Amino acid sequence: MRKKCKRPEDIEDIVKQVLKKLDTKTHGRREEVVEAWQGAIEPRAVSHTKPAAIKKNVLTVEVDSSTWIYFLSMKKKGILESMKKTLGKGKIEDIRFRIGEIS
Repeated sequence: MRKKCKRPEDIEDIVKQVLKKLDTKTHGRREEVVEAWQGAIEPRAVSHTKPAAIKKNVLTVEVDSSTWIYFLSMKKKGILESMKKTLGKGKIEDIRFRIGEIS
């Protein structure tokens, strides 16, 4: 048996639904997380890091060298507290660092 075809959906509605789902999955707007990250770390570290993803309330940050990973790991507790103040509790519970390309 053939299924009845539904009326085509407006592309604008589809895009809005997709963006809403993405926003929910990333715990808010990406810009908000990036701003919170940049406000939580020292200015000299900004150009060496890039927030890459949030999964299960864990922020993954790409860093351009192991030296910066070590430095940020030592400051992790303070950075996390600052981000929680900015974003609110429940959005970011942990931070993980990994080597990656910063562009």
